[in-house]
Amino acid sequence: MMVTVYLGLSFNGPLLPLPAAASTDEHFLDYPGLLQYLEKYYALSRSPANRDALRSEQYRQVLQQRLEDADRPLPFYAAAFQADSIATAEELLSRRDELLEHGYDLRRPPEPDTPERIAVLHELEVLVLDPDRELPLLPGLADRLNRLLTALRSRNHPPLRVIVHEPRQLLPGGVSRLLSALEAAGDPIEYGPEAPQTAESTDLQRWQRRLVRSQTGEADAEPMELRGDGSLILLRAERETHLAAYLARTVRDNPEWRPGVLMTVRNQTLDNAMIMEGLPSMGVPSTSLARPSLQVLKLVTAFLWEPVEVERIMEFVSLVNKPLERRLGQRIAVYLADTPGLFGNRWNFTVEEAFRDMEARRFPAARLRRAREQYEFWFRRRRYPRDGRVPKSDVRSLFVFLRNWALEAFDEDKEQTGLLVLSAQAERATELLDAQPESELTYLEVERLVRTIYQPAPTQFQPPEQGALAVTFAPAAVSRIAPNSQDVLRRLVWWDFVETDPTYFFSRYYPPELDYLNGKSCSLFSPEQRNRLRHWENLRPVMHTTEQLILCIPQRVDGTGTESHPLMGDLEAAVTAESLQHITVSIDEGGRREDLFSQLQLPRFAPVAIRELARPVPLLHLSRPRALQAREAETPSSMDDLLYYPHKWIFKHQLKLKSTPILSIANENRLRGNLSHLFIDELLQEISGDQRSWDREDVERWIDENATRLLRQQGAVLLEYGQEPERVQFLITMKKSAWTLVNYIQRNGWHIRGSEEKIGGELTPMGGQTVQGRADLVLERTRNGQTEAVVVDLKWRGKTVFRNLLRNGGDIQLALYAEFLRQTGSERVHTAYYILRDARMLCRNELAFEGADTVPTEDDFTVIQESTLAKIRRTYDWRWEQFAGGQLEIRCTETVPFLEDHYVDLPHDSLLVMKDDTSPFDDYKSLIGLIR
Repeated sequence: MMVTVYLGLSFNGPLLPLPAAASTDEHFLDYPGLLQYLEKYYALSRSPANRDALRSEQYRQVLQQRLEDADRPLPFYAAAFQADSIATAEELLSRRDELLEHGYDLRRPPEPDTPERIAVLHELEVLVLDPDRELPLLPGLADRLNRLLTALRSRNHPPLRVIVHEPRQLLPGGVSRLLSALEAAGDPIEYGPEAPQTAESTDLQRWQRRLVRSQTGEADAEPMELRGDGSLILLRAERETHLAAYLARTVRDNPEWRPGVLMTVRNQTLDNAMIMEGLPSMGVPSTSLARPSLQVLKLVTAFLWEPVEVERIMEFVSLVNKPLERRLGQRIAVYLADTPGLFGNRWNFTVEEAFRDMEARRFPAARLRRAREQYEFWFRRRRYPRDGRVPKSDVRSLFVFLRNWALEAFDEDKEQTGLLVLSAQAERATELLDAQPESELTYLEVERLVRTIYQPAPTQFQPPEQGALAVTFAPAAVSRIAPNSQDVLRRLVWWDFVETDPTYFFSRYYPPELDYLNGKSCSLFSPEQRNRLRHWENLRPVMHTTEQLILCIPQRVDGTGTESHPLMGDLEAAVTAESLQHITVSIDEGGRREDLFSQLQLPRFAPVAIRELARPVPLLHLSRPRALQAREAETPSSMDDLLYYPHKWIFKHQLKLKSTPILSIANENRLRGNLSHLFIDELLQEISGDQRSWDREDVERWIDENATRLLRQQGAVLLEYGQEPERVQFLITMKKSAWTLVNYIQRNGWHIRGSEEKIGGELTPMGGQTVQGRADLVLERTRNGQTEAVVVDLKWRGKTVFRNLLRNGGDIQLALYAEFLRQTGSERVHTAYYILRDARMLCRNELAFEGADTVPTEDDFTVIQESTLAKIRRTYDWRWEQFAGGQLEIRCTETVPFLEDHYVDLPHDSLLVMKDDTSPFDDYKSLIGLIR
């Protein structure tokens, strides 16, 4: 029985028109497929799939061995190898394979006239074929071809009739050699005919004839006029999503209209639109590196190095699929967003709190134990300096752990097919590491290894469903090469008729090298041949469609502008500008061209009125005011919300509405604010335990000795590569600021009572409301037989803001702390702001800190404090009276004018001065109508 093989370079996927059901005597194969089909008849093994990276590593070792040969001059690739050994190995291996595939014998010794670069490839081949080599080079496609050509002489395969899709002159050398060997063995080789031309004169057929004449050199002087008969249509839109929605609705509303689809770049846009319209899925696979199951592969190496790359750790713990317990990862992500550092006290508390929460939720013991093991493996491992080397065994352990986790996770959820891809890539990474002779790797070598095996793999979210549109993914896969088993392709939608990732061909050999190879009967596949082959392939969809060809042209794909497809230039040259307008449908301008889409029901576009969201309402009505209950204890921050922005207090503390944390590293000012507080807190603890006075050198020495430790805990981003200028500037600022603060304390006779000290008390006229908080710095001294204290609020920046608070009596937090310290025995309590970035102490007078930056006021500071406390009490009572009356104030810039008119009769002198702008830290702007 003779077997018919239809051979096409693009026949590795579905074809259009679809062939009949597969049979044993008819096969549609591409070149590697034909090679594999014949190998099984000659007992020829092939290397496992996806081993290109391992072959490159094996060849890299060959290149390294040749470089170490001191008896011969340095090879031409020495400089490139030093810059990137893996990329150099990949390039030279592809050249070796290309020469072997085209019949050049690298095993023989080079001749005296052999060009230098080709002679080096001869030398490398001797090393490859060395029988004593521990790790033989895995066979590539060229090696397999040459073995098969040798074995074909025995004629073990069944009789074949090979029908080739591409013209003979456009076939690469390896394919031509294989076909010549089959023909010599008695298998007939035929070349498929060009698409038949009809005498009809539709727009599509006239363009087809014009293209045929252009290929034969018959140029037409005049551009032709198109009638707009619907056989050739340009479908234009701003975005590809508009095209997808239009086509999907058209298919849904016209059950008899079922075109084929050519999609040269596989994506889900059109398939998702079909599914949204209730149509069967085309089963388009997705190829993307953005899938979470693959993202983890490039992130795990961040755990090897010191300093820690916080952004990559944040990405790791934020992934959906990761080898870390989900709840623990979420807690760590929230922590890192606020405090970008590891292993401080807050870090340890966060981690242990996460484990206690899992225990409280009654997690199984095995799951808890696994969570502990995962945490210890990733976060408590040894790290190595980034400018040093890491043992290969440590790198290998990461990928082994990742592979095992991926397989276990897939066993638990069979729908996570991406985990199998991750497992396979992690396994390839371990194979690559095992093949490397080095025992230690640098940072760049590890990252290059990951980039080598980090490849996108197609994932099919659901198989093609019955009744779906037929789809193919290569222009040359549109072919009616087998008329007896393929129907005529009547209609075709070319989904992405734009330039997609253009391939630039250039010769990798110098002219003398090409002349030498041609003299050895080795004619390489030239750039000119590649270009002709690409043009021939692009013509197949046009030539094989008989009735209607729709070319979809989006201006943007995934938000990126597109370039015209090469055939678009041919079309524009072949027809007049007016003709192009006759066949163009603009989706965004209505898209209803019944003359082009005859007998089709087309989608209608209906304008959607823009409905603006409501603006902020000054006063909301509370339907159940009695449901509001005073809290057992307030903080100074919550009191500030209650007094100035009551809607924030209601939403946060009564309705328990909390914003979802944005899992990104804190901004620069917040990061430096947290860090500066940590530095000052630990420095003052050190000073308070020391009996001697500290000078400037002591302070600077302490900062130098402890900076790295503290930055690791809460500011690891400043330790990263490229952050040295920012780190140096921050430490210079901290040295100046810390010494200025210490000097203020020592020079004015203060003793450190505590930093981050818990202070609380009751404001009895407010119904005994308890307020508790932590003061940044509390100092005390005894002067003239009187116990004095001072509360210092540390701020990173904002000198003007806090100066105005002191001037207007708006320092609520300091006033509360001063009152609570008086309740506990301090007779005189001063208050101050210390601006760390500017090293400025802001006070109302110099009684506490001589030489401070003062904000003069007419009244004594004690009078101002009492006045502020009285206003706090009255404003607190007023707010609760509003709540009892069913009113909730919404204060922002837009509502301030109304509120001022509404409160015209209030006793303003007895209340705090209300803000006249929007709260700078309001998580509820969308709820009150500020975000529209």
